[in-house]
Amino acid sequence: MKFFTLFNKDEGSRPIGFLRRYNILPFATMIMVLGGLSAHNYFSQKSVLLKQLETDNINLVHSFHAALTRFETIRKTVNLQVLVRNISLELEIFEFRYLDRNGIIINSMFQDEIGRTFDRPGFRENLQKPDELGKFYKDNRDMTPILAISYPVYAKNELAGIIDLAVDISDLNYMENDLRNAAVRHMQRDIRNLLKAIAGSVTTSLAVYETLDYYDFLRNFTATSNNLKQISILAPDGTIELSSDFLLVNSTANIDNPARIFRGMFMYDRGQPVYRITAPLPNMSHGGGHEHTLLMQVNASEYARNTRSLLMTAIATTLAGILYAVLIAYSIYQVNMQNVRQERDRLEKEVEARTKEIKQLSNTDPLTGLSSRRYLEEQMGVEFKRAVRYDHSLSMLMVDLDHFKKINDTLGHLAGDKVLSEVGRRLGKTIRETDFIGRYGGEEFVVILPETPTSDAAQIADKMRELIAERPVFFEGRPINVTVSIGVAELCDSMTTYEEVFHNADKALYTSKENGRNRITCFNPAQILRPT
Repeated sequence: MKFFTLFNKDEGSRPIGFLRRYNILPFATMIMVLGGLSAHNYFSQKSVLLKQLETDNINLVHSFHAALTRFETIRKTVNLQVLVRNISLELEIFEFRYLDRNGIIINSMFQDEIGRTFDRPGFRENLQKPDELGKFYKDNRDMTPILAISYPVYAKNELAGIIDLAVDISDLNYMENDLRNAAVRHMQRDIRNLLKAIAGSVTTSLAVYETLDYYDFLRNFTATSNNLKQISILAPDGTIELSSDFLLVNSTANIDNPARIFRGMFMYDRGQPVYRITAPLPNMSHGGGHEHTLLMQVNASEYARNTRSLLMTAIATTLAGILYAVLIAYSIYQVNMQNVRQERDRLEKEVEARTKEIKQLSNTDPLTGLSSRRYLEEQMGVEFKRAVRYDHSLSMLMVDLDHFKKINDTLGHLAGDKVLSEVGRRLGKTIRETDFIGRYGGEEFVVILPETPTSDAAQIADKMRELIAERPVFFEGRPINVTVSIGVAELCDSMTTYEEVFHNADKALYTSKENGRNRITCFNPAQILRPT
């Protein structure tokens, strides 16, 4: 159908040009369409400029992260804890702190202690008698037997500070008295050697550590970065802890929530165009215990000028295009129809992609990111049939967190969720590409090991158990010791369903729980084998 026939009431009549018959409505329509296209072009180009501004500043944030990481690395290299760890003579150091001559903690392996007064019973009395310092004593800290010493550090024959060092001696409780005494004497000799080794480095390390100032770092980074006006580091409540502008420290920044992802916004600050950036700052040692937020303000004068130029160009294009609106109306109509078809195709593809995404989400546990129970059961059914058909090995691990209810009851469900998420991550690191792992329910995880006999499955299970137990999970700065019990079961010729493998693994898990937890048990039809 010809475009001008759209405006004819009688299709059988002679076609009449729409400009002659509809000289007002089409003209107004073309003006609106052209104006709309100009506006669309303006906002699209403005979005491109804003995206480019965002990209440039993402790179700036990455650059700052890298510089901050290097800065933190330098600070850590002169930290006393690192010094002690590097020359610890393989001692199980339980506590380490450095005090000034008045007993104030100025460096510690526990960040929240710094600035406090050391309050060990009897320490204040010994501080008045320096000769009493440097003697070993036994104590219990956090229900752990330790061998401790408050070692004086002298500079120019004056007391400069005290090193408080505690070593875990719980392993010595299982020795005979003579062996234990000999081990303690040997340990005391090693501790004194360690203290002599670090005493001479304490003053130098602290002096270097104190010269690495965050304020100078932020100020210098701001001064050397083009267009960067201000950089600040915020606590979760919005309080500015550090800033290149010293006057802003301890004030409150106007942000909605602590940043979880990069977020940029163009705005005017005191009449000047700026681009404000908020981004997370994980693993920053300053302040400890909470996630920090990076706040940057970048000069956006060039972006403001470009957007004004875009607006003027859009207006000029609209005015010039009105003169040609009638001549290009038909072409615009065809272009718009093509755009509709393309948009329809795009929407169909997007619906298809969203459908796949929804299916993927249904197969994933939202907390741990591992496979869901339903998906695990599907995969277990598939692997069971494959193993039976081709006479291949198939093993299953049932993993259960020890005393998980106690974590929820004492620390709260958020701590429990953190433990589940971290345990799921660690378990996922130990499996192969052909294995399947998922959260079965609560604190239970299931691992499917195709082509794997019991002996290999037990090795994988023990590796999982060691990986979980070797270091605690930290929640809000607090360590949570986590262990798991694991049951191992293998497909047998007599089995007809995968549920039988599951039940055998569950029985083995129950045996691990009954025999003390933090261990693996392999199911045997005749008996339950409990590895040492």
